[in-house]
Amino acid sequence: MDRRLTAILTKRPLPGQVKTRLCPPLSPDEAAHLQAAMLRDVVERCCGSSDFRSVLLYSPQGDGGWFRETFPGLEDQRPQVGEGLAQRLAHLFETTLCGDGSLRKVQTLVAVGSDQPLLSTGRIAKAHRCLEEGADLVLGPDFGGGYYLVGQRAAHPELFTKIEMSTTSMFEETVRLAESSGLTVELLGRGYDVDVRADLERLHAELGARFAQRAETDPEFPRFTWSILQSLYPLKS
Repeated sequence: MDRRLTAILTKRPLPGQVKTRLCPPLSPDEAAHLQAAMLRDVVERCCGSSDFRSVLLYSPQGDGGWFRETFPGLEDQRPQVGEGLAQRLAHLFETTLCGDGSLRKVQTLVAVGSDQPLLSTGRIAKAHRCLEEGADLVLGPDFGGGYYLVGQRAAHPELFTKIEMSTTSMFEETVRLAESSGLTVELLGRGYDVDVRADLERLHAELGARFAQRAETDPEFPRFTWSILQSLYPLKS
């Protein structure tokens, strides 16, 4: 467990600063409440896993007090470092997976976002296993052309800094660059971040159809997210 580290990247859920592509149909306040709920579900789930340990990477840097107060049970909390997602991911992997592999404590690092309330700890653990079994890069492709999970066992910052982030071709370009560099790539099943209205509607439908009846018995049921979604639907037209 100690050799596997899962990093949760997040922003403080402030109205007008998170999930802006969900406005409309949501108001800035509703989008912030949704982001806060998804973050709580992801942190609760990851902290409850015995397959890996977790670190919370937050932004802005000056909001550490809010995160420590909100998640007192998660001891490892750090500010994100760098301008933009590419630099922040590169810094995370470089500073965590550095030095002689026989000496460092962390051997596999997987990064996920805080807006994936359906991402199971089993899939995250699978990403770590793929790295332990020899993969250089593990990606979880999403429906928008990017990826919802990225893992490495040695730092390859060029996979972030040489790729245009948050585009519909980000996933394909990352795989192409990795393979052209001789890296072994392992892919997980498709998933999605909750970024736009279609994602929100998909999430509501999936939770309603597949999870709602198991809310009391499923330890990974995203109860905070489900509570918010029930108050938001039907979506405003």
